[in-house]
Amino acid sequence: RTYRGYVTHPNVAAALLLEHGCEKVPNDMMRRQLELAGVPPGRFGWASVQLDGGIELALAKVEAWFAERFSTMPPALPTTADLGALALGILTAAPVSAPTATALAMIARHIVAAGGSVLLPESDLLLANEDFRKAVLGVNPPHATLAYGQPLTRPGFHVVATETDHWVENLTGLGGCGAHLFLTVVRDHARQGHPLLPVIQVAEAGQRGILPADDIEIFLSGDAVVDETDLRQLLIAVAQR
Repeated sequence: RTYRGYVTHPNVAAALLLEHGCEKVPNDMMRRQLELAGVPPGRFGWASVQLDGGIELALAKVEAWFAERFSTMPPALPTTADLGALALGILTAAPVSAPTATALAMIARHIVAAGGSVLLPESDLLLANEDFRKAVLGVNPPHATLAYGQPLTRPGFHVVATETDHWVENLTGLGGCGAHLFLTVVRDHARQGHPLLPVIQVAEAGQRGILPADDIEIFLSGDAVVDETDLRQLLIAVAQR
């Protein structure tokens, strides 16, 4: 699921699947999974170290495929959109205060109301925060609406199934689901980013003097309305590159 999510991710212009030839998930399995999902395998490149004659020949095949693909691919043109065009992943590294939870809930509601999507791991402590949970879910108990790495097909607020609270594993799973970017609240130290997707890292005001200011985007103020405005402006700036 996660491989399929990334090769079909909206941020990916072209993807090639490279196998050594004896791994657990070989290219033949990926072709079959893509076909079962209704995704034409012909839109991707395919290479194999064993079947293509070794590392050097496989690398040459990979380079030739991307060169040919990019030579015929039209340039991506910017389009005008609002926050409803986004799929936002949210992660928190520790419990957050009531104002921070409220600000994140306001962001989530704004995006979902505009037609976008918000993705949250089911292990994230935000789901245990009453201020966030009531503002976003009301009386509905939280439950997973997407499997780990399952590509998003219906917009809305989604809880993503996960067997871990590990930061990198949850970034990976939400990215596979189709998150365009992440909004995260960190504590004590900045966290690992993502090789494909922007990870916005902010911290609460109490982290001043603990977390270096140049490791994160902003310190929150503790005022939910002010923080929601600042976070929304950050999201827009990152989405606009």
